Order: sequence, then structure tokens, then C-alpha cells
Amino acid sequence: MRFRLILALIGAIGLSGCGTTAKPVPTKSPAMVPLAIPTDCKQTSILQAMQKIAAGSQYIPTQWQPAPGTELAAVLENGGLACSYGLQSSEVGTTVKWVNNANELFEKRVASWVNEGFTKVDIPSLNNSEAYFQLKKQSATQEFHVWILNVKYRGAWIQVSCTAFAQNLESGLPILKAAIA
Repeated sequence: MRFRLILALIGAIGLSGCGTTAKPVPTKSPAMVPLAIPTDCKQTSILQAMQKIAAGSQYIPTQWQPAPGTELAAVLENGGLACSYGLQSSEVGTTVKWVNNANELFEKRVASWVNEGFTKVDIPSLNNSEAYFQLKKQSATQEFHVWILNVKYRGAWIQVSCTAFAQNLESGLPILKAAIA
């Protein structure tokens, strides 16, 4: 009986010491968790954001047929998603593309964006991001309004293209925020 009591005490003492040396399991901050790439255009927050900009906006189903070597081809060939939303009859809308950046698709395009006149910009609400922006307003020499933002954020490349409603970087940011929601 005395032997069992001694063994029980030794075990209790040994176990009590184990709890004090355990280290907490580190967790990733939200900024380090990879962004989940959507798999269905109807399951994103883009339409709601677009309806605030242009009432009556809709998801615009598109059968993409990208030319080889284009950004759209790179997105789709790497398991990404491209979706358009807006008022098709008024040519008001946005196209958003998402793709995992595991193959450094974003980095491979930076030099060409800079050559095309994109400017590196800071988006204060997106910590640890990198972004390139281009705005060309419609004019006598510019037939179409161009607003494009390429962002690398939490392991993803997101491209947002907007039509005439986006007149500066800030006016298209509600679409970007919906894209990362």
C-alpha cells in the first residue's frame, strides 16, 4: 500500500511539472493567412459593392477565351477566377480576377506593367501588399477609359479593372475591398 502511495505521489509531482514548460502554439496573424481564391463569381461580395456604385448592376456571365500569354490566360490557367459585374447596356462595370500567386505570376508581370505606364502605389488599408495602378481617362486620343489595379496580397494576385465610374485610385477601392472580403 505504501509503495502505491509513493508511486502515485511521484507521478503527480512529475505531471505537475509538465504543464509549466509547455510553449503556446504560435498562430498566424490575419495578414499572413493566405487569401482564399473564390471559386464562384456569384459567391463574392463584388456585386453588392457594384450595386452601391451603379444601382441595378448584375453579374455578367462570360465565356472567357483568353489569348495565350495574356494576364487573363495566366489567371485561368493557374486555377484562378475572372468575373464581370455591372450594367452591361451602359458599359459601366468591373472585372475582377483572382489567382494564387504561388508561381510568382504577379512578380513576373511587374516589369511589363511599369513599361506600360503603371505606377507603384500604396494602399494603406492593405498591410504587406504591393500594388500597381494605371488610369487613362477617355479623351480625344484615348478611346476607352482605363482603370486597372494589380495587387499582391496575402499570397494572391488580384486585378481589378473598372470603367468610367472610377476617376481616381480611391473611387475603385470599394471593389478591391469587396474582392478581398
